[in-house]
Order: sequence, then C-alpha cells, then structure tokens
Amino acid sequence: MSARGFSLLELVLVLAIAGLLAAVVIPSLPGALESARLKGTAGEMRAVLTLARTLAVSEAKSRTVVFDFARGEYGFDADERKWLLPEGIRLAAVRLGDADKESGVVRMRFYPDGSADETEVALSSSGGGRIRVSVDPLTGIVGEGT
Repeated sequence: MSARGFSLLELVLVLAIAGLLAAVVIPSLPGALESARLKGTAGEMRAVLTLARTLAVSEAKSRTVVFDFARGEYGFDADERKWLLPEGIRLAAVRLGDADKESGVVRMRFYPDGSADETEVALSSSGGGRIRVSVDPLTGIVGEGT
C-alpha cells in the first residue's frame, strides 16, 4: 500500500507560489478600495441629487442642494438631511453654470418642472482619483463619470 500525502518539496513549492501571488495582489488593494470608495460616494451623491429633483417635482416647489467645502458635506437647504463625504474624499470643485467654485458654500436648485441649474461636482480622493457628478439643466437628470 502506498502512502498518501504531499512531499516537503511540493508544500514548499505551493507556499512559494502563494507568496508570489500575495506580493503581486496586496499592493493593489489600497488603490482598489479607494477607487471603490470614490465611486460609491459619487453614486450616493447622484442618489441625493435625484431625490432633490423628485421632491421638487412632486411637491411643486424648488429644492436647493447645498455643497459645503469646509465641512465636506452636502444636503438639502433648510433641512436636517446632510451627507458627509467619507474620509479621504473631498469636493474638488463645483461648477454652477459657467462659474467654478473651489471653496465656501455653493447652492444649486431643482425646479418644479424637473429642470435644474447646470451643475457639475468634481469629487477627488487623497490618492489622486477623480470623478464627476453632473446635472443636465433641461431635464434635471443626474449622471456620473470620469
């Protein structure tokens, strides 16, 4: 009857291959996590802006969304609902019409007919990643992209 099992050479070879794979994969994880956090934040901001548009149309009154660079937050004006940007993600710029803002407080509006102020929000991560969330002025539809 032959003995079953692995030889020491086979075990060492498998551990060496696993070590090489770990050395290749582990350094790329922080960048992937940061990229996922940036995309998740853009998706959340898109959802908040879409909610503001929906509320403006359903309530037949304008809704204002405020972006505060200093606090790193955004939310509805005159409302307690505010969303904080996660650690490592910041508002890089907000373009309202033709004007770029990179500090202070910026307010954009959705109107009862579904239209909105032309807006583009640039989010950036501490690792240099960047993504945009934009609002079409005629339809008020919110999109995101690089």
